[in-house]
Amino acid sequence: MPKMGDIVRNKNSSDDFLEFISYNEAIHLQEVTTLLGSFVENGFLKQLFDKGPQAMDKAQLLVDTFGECANPNNFTEQAKATNIQPTTLSLLFTIAVYVSSRSWDSFAARAYRLYGDMGDDTESEGPSVDDELFTSTSSSNVNTTPNPVLETPPILPD
Repeated sequence: MPKMGDIVRNKNSSDDFLEFISYNEAIHLQEVTTLLGSFVENGFLKQLFDKGPQAMDKAQLLVDTFGECANPNNFTEQAKATNIQPTTLSLLFTIAVYVSSRSWDSFAARAYRLYGDMGDDTESEGPSVDDELFTSTSSSNVNTTPNPVLETPPILPD
């Protein structure tokens, strides 16, 4: 397989971009592995699951590491439904979101470097033939919202 930099890039070619995605699969898996491994290497998981007398507040550690969204209090309803401790559920969720987000940012940066700003072509172009796919075929059946009643009912005594 040729190196991605050797390929002639056409930002309008879906085949080129699909090849780019395929080429980046191994890079993505390596990044995910590295990001997940970093939680072991930096001692985060050891600190989180430490049972010693100096064990810190696990909820606070999650919030300090990932932000307020990782607060186990945000996961109480899901924890009840899944029979998983809120701290464990918070840990699983926030690590998954963190790794996915970082990996996506890296992929998007590589795509931008290679293809440049592909823009939002739906906003920059005029009407196209494909726009017909998203319009209703029966526009005569459009209902209008009725006017609200402006009269207020009388207030009854207590």
